[in-house]
Amino acid sequence: MAPARPDFLILGLAAAGFAIAAYLTGLKWMGGNAAFCLSGSGCDVVQASRYGNLLGVPTALWGVLLYAAIGALAALGLTAPRWTWALYLAAAGVGFSIYLTAVSVLVIKATALVPGALAAAVLVPLGAAFIYAVPAGGGSGFEGALARHLREKGAVMYGAHWCPHCTEQKALFGAAAKDVPYVECAADAVNGRPDLCQQAGVKSFPTWVMGTERREGTQSLRALADFSKFEAPK
Repeated sequence: MAPARPDFLILGLAAAGFAIAAYLTGLKWMGGNAAFCLSGSGCDVVQASRYGNLLGVPTALWGVLLYAAIGALAALGLTAPRWTWALYLAAAGVGFSIYLTAVSVLVIKATALVPGALAAAVLVPLGAAFIYAVPAGGGSGFEGALARHLREKGAVMYGAHWCPHCTEQKALFGAAAKDVPYVECAADAVNGRPDLCQQAGVKSFPTWVMGTERREGTQSLRALADFSKFEAPK
């Protein structure tokens, strides 16, 4: 299976959020004020209030765990399921941040603009990065669902750019062709990985490999569905 590549943009933004949350957590435990949180500015009031803790630990610690989880998913590579989980985590973080901001302004009567700006500086680019990192999903219907299923099952199509049968195989997927888990075997191609093809023991193109099973030659979509035990969505 072609390994998913780490998403360094989201990983970097998550690392920035992790650093800020860890800094605030440490200050909460040590009883200090942040460098950007001057006495009487509002954020010192928020830090000292009962909202500075959640379930017995500093509220910022939950941010540390949140950003760590998002960063771990990004480091592993944002496949469709991981992207979905990371998006849910980010959405939960944004929602909770909005809640805390509303509490600080409406309940505590403290306006902490600087920490809010710091949170926005991480969360806004992070949201944009998630949109940018949406897994390819242009194919709809049976073809798109099958292509994504093959990727999730660890199936890989090995081929070469000069192979007419490989072009024919991709064409069967239509708009979902870019979702097909594909490894280029030609050494002269831009993304050529002949080493992976050699490791997989590929002798002809295209070759489909999933675990210990393989299929050689152009396969019909129905044959690939049977090969990967795919059930079409109702």
